[in-house]
Amino acid sequence: MPETPAHTSLHRHQAAFSLLAEGVVWIDQAGKIRGGNTVAAQLLGYDLARLAELSYFEINPHFSLMGWKKFWAQLPDPGRERLETEFVNAAGKLFSVRGWVSFDDFQDANRLCLVVFSSTEAGRREADLLEAVQRDGEVGGWEYNLSTGQVYLAANVRRWLGWSPERDFYPAAEFLAKITPQVSAAHLREAQSTYQRSLASAKPFEQALTLADAQGESKNYWLRGNSVENELEVYKLYGTLRPEQQHRANPIPVGEAGVWTASLDHSLDAVYWVDLPTESIVFANARACEQTGFSRRELQSQNLAALVEEAALPALKSALRALPTQPYQELRLSTLRKDGGTSPIQANLHLHRSEDGKELAIVVAHDVSRNQEDAEFRALQSATLDMLQEWVVWLDKDGQIVWLNTAARRKLSRLTSRELTGLSLQELLPDLEVPSLGQVRQDRLEARLQAATDYVYTDPGGTERTLQVHFEPVAAETRLFLCVLCRDVTQEHNNKRRLTQAKKRVDELRAQLESENEVLKAEIETVHAAGPILTVSKKYQRILGQIGQVAGTDATVLITGETGTGKELLAQSIHNFSSRGSRRMVSVNCAALPENLIESELFGHERGAFTGAFAQKKGKFELANGGTLFLDEIGEMPLDMQAKLLRALQEGEIQRIGSNEVISVDVRVVAATNRNLERMIKEGRFREDLYYRLNVFPIHNLPLRERREDIPVLVNHFTRQYAEKMGRTITQINQRDLNELVAYDFPGNVRELINLVERAVITANGSTLNLGASLRALRRTDRSEEGIGFSGTDALVPFEEMQRRYIIEALRRCKGKITGPGGAAELLDVNGRTLMSKMNKLGISRNDFGR
Repeated sequence: MPETPAHTSLHRHQAAFSLLAEGVVWIDQAGKIRGGNTVAAQLLGYDLARLAELSYFEINPHFSLMGWKKFWAQLPDPGRERLETEFVNAAGKLFSVRGWVSFDDFQDANRLCLVVFSSTEAGRREADLLEAVQRDGEVGGWEYNLSTGQVYLAANVRRWLGWSPERDFYPAAEFLAKITPQVSAAHLREAQSTYQRSLASAKPFEQALTLADAQGESKNYWLRGNSVENELEVYKLYGTLRPEQQHRANPIPVGEAGVWTASLDHSLDAVYWVDLPTESIVFANARACEQTGFSRRELQSQNLAALVEEAALPALKSALRALPTQPYQELRLSTLRKDGGTSPIQANLHLHRSEDGKELAIVVAHDVSRNQEDAEFRALQSATLDMLQEWVVWLDKDGQIVWLNTAARRKLSRLTSRELTGLSLQELLPDLEVPSLGQVRQDRLEARLQAATDYVYTDPGGTERTLQVHFEPVAAETRLFLCVLCRDVTQEHNNKRRLTQAKKRVDELRAQLESENEVLKAEIETVHAAGPILTVSKKYQRILGQIGQVAGTDATVLITGETGTGKELLAQSIHNFSSRGSRRMVSVNCAALPENLIESELFGHERGAFTGAFAQKKGKFELANGGTLFLDEIGEMPLDMQAKLLRALQEGEIQRIGSNEVISVDVRVVAATNRNLERMIKEGRFREDLYYRLNVFPIHNLPLRERREDIPVLVNHFTRQYAEKMGRTITQINQRDLNELVAYDFPGNVRELINLVERAVITANGSTLNLGASLRALRRTDRSEEGIGFSGTDALVPFEEMQRRYIIEALRRCKGKITGPGGAAELLDVNGRTLMSKMNKLGISRNDFGR
């Protein structure tokens, strides 16, 4: 079926992608492969025709038809998706690939998806060596893969060289170092020259080679090779090595239609065998007949000079004369056709000596003419590169621009008013380090991977841009160029920088949030622990009346009273009944904070303000802004901090440590203490002005012994609470025990009562709560511990000694337990950290109390 113009246009468009070094396949919506380039076919192990018969699921085992259709629907347009997966080749082997997928911009009735990929594994050895070569005991095969930098040697070659029979692959550098001592100097130079010519011309080559084996004995061999190239460059050399006697035992049959002449008829280049002394043609292949229009008989009856234009004859004869001493020559000339026309060719001349010493010139003529179809093909290639958003710039060996795509021209033309072609790239991008073509080429040949370079420049608009620059050698005909690929990664770099800054900010906020969360947890625990205020006492009703009076104002409140009376519960009630009740109440225990950290806790700090300040932190004043700040144990605050607290209360402003910024705060302050602040003022341990600022509305919290009528109410409440918590059923309380409890003085106040009830619930055997055992334990404690309470005639002891005795008694009662339910901190109604700090200060060890 003839191809339609649309099919022809599509095929030419797809052929343009053969310029790329990556594999490319086109997939339709049903997952059918509609085409591919040569690189894709080679990586997958198929020929192009077979590849076009497959579906995408046959090369990508990770996709099904349903998965492909879903992927097709989600593929951005315009845009591309990153590809990083595994493909399976014709041999059924998985190999890793990386690339991208997008819709092809080519206008076709049936839309296609473009998959561009490259293998991320070491290059596989392709099956270019004939099976006959591998089986022939007198012929050894070899291969050099320039892409991977690996040299392969067949078993015969390794045996002749005396190398390890177990190893068949060598890195190029190691191979060269290993083979050099075994090759004669003259043949080594010739081999190096042959190697360079094969990279430039991609033509078959052959030469004599003298090699020394492991014993140092030299033998003559005949080396033959071929080049494999894509549209850009030669990427592999392969061939055979045979002993000289084997080579001579099978001379090329001149003038006979043998195997060699038959195989040459399949060559795409014209091949002539010329008798060197007479310059007459003794053999011409089928392509030579097609190129000139003469039959084989006509060609083999005339002199080679008859096929060459007169102007090129001197150069041809000179090359033929030089062959005996220089066995490889190259010429550019035109051959004469039978119809009178000419065909421009690239002629490569090789010397061949037969067994009887006869010298032949083997002439390989490659047609280098360009027709209209080639021009269209090049236009498609150029148009394809112009579709790329990346810059593509080709430099010659001197670093001057010879070609650039539309994206590069559009950007670089803004940097100069001169014509870009012929300029040095470094004139336009002054600080860009452009390596030499030879250096990049050598790195590629030796498989040294070079990372992309980041180049920063300022565009004409004053914006700083970042380019990711990559250098690659490319081949076009017999010339080499340095291809510079530039991708604008400004947005990516900016996003990365913003992401880094955002992460830094998130880390700071996380640290701040964790700090605030700890405070909030403590507040929630305090609110839940306090519970409702239960009382039937008329005296305590007066205290509640005071709360009702002051709650609706913003006046500062000072709550005094013994330890364990529930001062924080009163502060919470004042906050709850105020207009600030919907906001936070932040609590600070002034005795629990080390002196060097109390300022930071109250006012906050900036990052780096002191050692350990890894992030900015808000203080309690800022956290309580709009709400209430409860300062418990205010009498424990150091004098220098009292002055700073007074300033904050008077002016409503604070400053974080390490900052000059003044922050306004709207905070209602409630303070509490069990100390005699007036006595502390006389002793010089508390500021008088701060006392008056705090004591605007004083409330004295009653001890439990002054509100005994509340004891039965509280016992019933806490019994229900702990019974429910422990899964017990308590329906009765022994009245005699309850009466004895009412008569008890409770030096630990409500906290001591709670501790007693909890212990009784734990030890209860039935539905009746027996408080007798707990009460008797309390009385034994009172009798055994002297000096905890004082009568009116007792001499007063220092306050710290009084604290020490209380702490010792609490630890003894709790058997050394400090924190948690039933601990000394709970009994004394103080923060656990505060109690441990006091114990360290007073030299009290928990180990002395049976814990």
